[in-house]
Amino acid sequence: MKKLSTHISTFLPVYITIAAVMAYMLPDLFFLLMDRTNFLLGAVLFITGLSMSVKDLAVLKKASFPLMTGLLLKWTITVLLSVLLAIVFFSEMPAIASGLILTGSVPSGTAATLYTFLAGGNTSLMVTMGTVDVFLSPFLTPVIMELFADQHVVIPFFNLVRKMFFIVIVPIGLGMTVHYFFHQSIQQIKTYTKLASSLTILAIVLGVVANVASKMTVDMGLLMGLFAVVFIQVLVPMLLGYRLSLLLGISRYTAIAILFEVGLCNSALAAILAMEFFGELAAVPAVINMIINLSLGAFFSRQIANNASARSV
Repeated sequence: MKKLSTHISTFLPVYITIAAVMAYMLPDLFFLLMDRTNFLLGAVLFITGLSMSVKDLAVLKKASFPLMTGLLLKWTITVLLSVLLAIVFFSEMPAIASGLILTGSVPSGTAATLYTFLAGGNTSLMVTMGTVDVFLSPFLTPVIMELFADQHVVIPFFNLVRKMFFIVIVPIGLGMTVHYFFHQSIQQIKTYTKLASSLTILAIVLGVVANVASKMTVDMGLLMGLFAVVFIQVLVPMLLGYRLSLLLGISRYTAIAILFEVGLCNSALAAILAMEFFGELAAVPAVINMIINLSLGAFFSRQIANNASARSV
């Protein structure tokens, strides 16, 4: 079981890409997952909560400057770049523009911790930044959408706040509560929770992509343009987050965590919120982001780990 879990975690971007293609080509095959994405994302976040402890938040005292730097860069660079790209390239397509902004305005992705670990970065800091992100996002994301989304798209502010609270904070909180009371039992099934998390992410991809594909068609030119824009949306914050952290005197070990915090957004959450509040077309940028951020995350984690190995030789 441990080998299977390691294999799926290592090649998760490959499996996500395969799952996305399958769901897009054969959406009817995955109809059972289409209406269960909220539950599945909640399950992933619950499993994430199982690995979190109140003790993890002790890093707040030890590394307050790197923590605040990572959070500030994530909620400025990523958000503002998403807004800029939406205005420049999709001002005539409000649903796409809103989906692009939303994708850059959600918490960091659940894979960010995995990639930080694989790259040899500060995993504790990444866990803490991700946790703070989760509690900030139900307040920041609706405000960002209210300020920057196109006026032709209705923003149900309080509905969005409520939705994020129940999809994000409640599952994480429940997971942390279970961890607190059953810490020893959780440690014994850690391998199974990692495998369950990876498989659930794949199920979310299948459900989200199938849902989008079954209800709409996207012009191939638009699709290629979106891939190019979303690639910029993911890559630039990763590079800027890392470089700016180093310029501010933050260690390379910690800058690695900030790289993934700033660049990898929870695109599964963005896709689910986009479909519910802005329509299926708005979910397309999030689905593409899901594929690109996991692929770039895997690439950077391998490159950083390989460079570290070369230095130690």
